[in-house]
Amino acid sequence: MPKHRILALTDGVVAIAMTLLVLDVKLPGGLGGEALHEALDDVLSQVGALLLSAVVIALFWRAHQAALREAEWVDDSLFWLNVVFLILVSLIPFPTRVLEDYSYRPLGPALYGAVIGAAALVLYAAELHIARRHRRASWRSVALPAQALVFLASVAIAFWSPLAAMYSWIATVPLSLLAQRLAVRPASSG
Repeated sequence: MPKHRILALTDGVVAIAMTLLVLDVKLPGGLGGEALHEALDDVLSQVGALLLSAVVIALFWRAHQAALREAEWVDDSLFWLNVVFLILVSLIPFPTRVLEDYSYRPLGPALYGAVIGAAALVLYAAELHIARRHRRASWRSVALPAQALVFLASVAIAFWSPLAAMYSWIATVPLSLLAQRLAVRPASSG
């Protein structure tokens, strides 16, 4: 299968997932005074979770585009890895809503961490598959999945402290940069 079809499908799923995030933000009508201020405070907390998930989805889209740039062709294994990845991305609005409503309980950060971590792990598997099948490069040429490891570890952390689990997600930034630096790039020909 030509990779442009997978890229187009991914673009569509990402656009829908981001749209679903926005559709979930609601301000009840007919409010005034203190009730309006309380409703606006609630919307602001929704916007925080929306922004987090929008950035996560955008970063997934960018990483997916970069990974498939290296693919010459989409074989059956890469197709199914992509399908699982897209299912997980399309689920992101649900754990985002759960995180909004239950950020103070283990359920919110744990579910969010599980879905984001699983999506990152599947994307990593797709990158490994592409490196092995299409570039014939070493597995070491693909950066270790720091995002997957941090978000999956946050699932366990959430049962100790939901707030600590959410703060642990910050570690994805320096660990991802480190993983990129440690990845061994194949020598360029020519």
